[in-house]
Amino acid sequence: MTAIVLSRVDFREHRLPNTVVASAYLGGLLGFTIVAFSRGDFTLLTNAACGSAIAVVGYLTIYLLGGIGMGDVKYAGVIGLYLGSLGWTYLYLRSLISFVGAALWALPLIASKRENHSVPFGPFMALGVLASGCIAMGVTAGA
Repeated sequence: MTAIVLSRVDFREHRLPNTVVASAYLGGLLGFTIVAFSRGDFTLLTNAACGSAIAVVGYLTIYLLGGIGMGDVKYAGVIGLYLGSLGWTYLYLRSLISFVGAALWALPLIASKRENHSVPFGPFMALGVLASGCIAMGVTAGA
């Protein structure tokens, strides 16, 4: 649900509201913390936190190079939290799908020589999560 809300806002306004991103992040942290304490196993929480940190560092690097907005960096932390808990493959696959999707969206804009090539990246991040999950389910179902 959060991905839908953020995607709609990003397409319209080219921004990702901090309140929505922060609530998804805090909800995830709280959920993973509760699971970790209830199981007495902190592996899931550790993987989630590491996934979030890796995503933030990667996207922050791109932000500093001028490629994306700060909202995308924050949203990457949320997505990294959830996908990091599932495994590194999901995190890498989501990033690849997101960047390829955004590039395919941007190519016609660049070719048309429009002044504004701004691409709302949040929806492509959400698409990457969905597609990586579908691919992973297909791989798991076939195994």
